[in-house]
Amino acid sequence: MSGIVIVTGAAGGIGRTVSLALADAGFTVVAADIAAPDDVEGASLSVRVDVTDPESTRELAAAALEAFGRIDGLVNNAAHYTSIVKSPFEEIEVAEWDRCFAVNVRGSWLCAVAVAPAMRAQRRGKIVNVSSMTVPTAPPGFAHYVASKAAIIGLTRALARELGESGVCVNTLTPDYIAFDRDYDNRQPEMAPMLTAGRCFKREATADDLVGTLLYLLGPGSDFVTGQNVWVNAGRGFS
Repeated sequence: MSGIVIVTGAAGGIGRTVSLALADAGFTVVAADIAAPDDVEGASLSVRVDVTDPESTRELAAAALEAFGRIDGLVNNAAHYTSIVKSPFEEIEVAEWDRCFAVNVRGSWLCAVAVAPAMRAQRRGKIVNVSSMTVPTAPPGFAHYVASKAAIIGLTRALARELGESGVCVNTLTPDYIAFDRDYDNRQPEMAPMLTAGRCFKREATADDLVGTLLYLLGPGSDFVTGQNVWVNAGRGFS
């Protein structure tokens, strides 16, 4: 496989893992993050970006085009989660609600807006928006996060409709919970065994579990697939 792919939220967690995997698969990776992503292994270009800011996202797309001349893929992975304030819905601060939507929804939209002109000109491109298994399971205390990730699924379908005539595929990748921040996980020790019990495969999910599906969604095998939500969750929640 080959192509120029931007990955947001690339400095850690899922973004870091998939950036390395995409590079190993032959893609040229543009690692983008609000934290300096200079040490992302395998990345051909690292760009600091604030996905909530229109100018910053335009500069990200411009940097990729200046360096490589095209943009073939975008993985909208940047998210507000591990620093989220867990609260009953009626106690969520307005600023916290807005921050969640600014990063998770506005950020994905702005990055898509930034790369769309290049993809339209090429008559080809792949955008993958990352949602969450919290949408169907709706865990208490996360109404702002759940709502923002539900919005991602709707955004995907809207973008797929508008970009389809330009040959651009837009899909959602929905992973199950993946543990990266052990301090965060240790504050809710009941989560891991509860999640594992609901899966057909009785083990923790890892970011590596997403790689095969992401390669498919970015590669030529998915050229007739758009507007879809692809679950990577070991069958959790289907019964």
